[in-house]
Amino acid sequence: MIQKPMTCAEIAQRLGMSLDNFYKSRGRLHQVDKMPRPLNERGKAAYDRASMEAWFTRDHPMRPPAPANDPLPAPEPSTDEEHRIRLARAYAPQRPAAALDIRRRQAGG
Repeated sequence: MIQKPMTCAEIAQRLGMSLDNFYKSRGRLHQVDKMPRPLNERGKAAYDRASMEAWFTRDHPMRPPAPANDPLPAPEPSTDEEHRIRLARAYAPQRPAAALDIRRRQAGG
């Protein structure tokens, strides 16, 4: 379901400031507070509702943490030696590729 874009008046009301103050401080909100940019470049500014709701709740303690880049947690080594072995196995130099045969071949015939 497509939601209506959020208007500047709605955002100013949520922030507890007048519409004039919102327009004056909008540049700072975008640069410093990382508020999302409006959907349109010209005309009446309209903001994506889902992005703005996420921005409003960015510091809320009940918001779930951002997902990590790793799909699986790092394995917990039981000893330092086990950890060294795992690192050596992961970062060991690979076997070099077979040397290319660069001798000239005589055309048969």
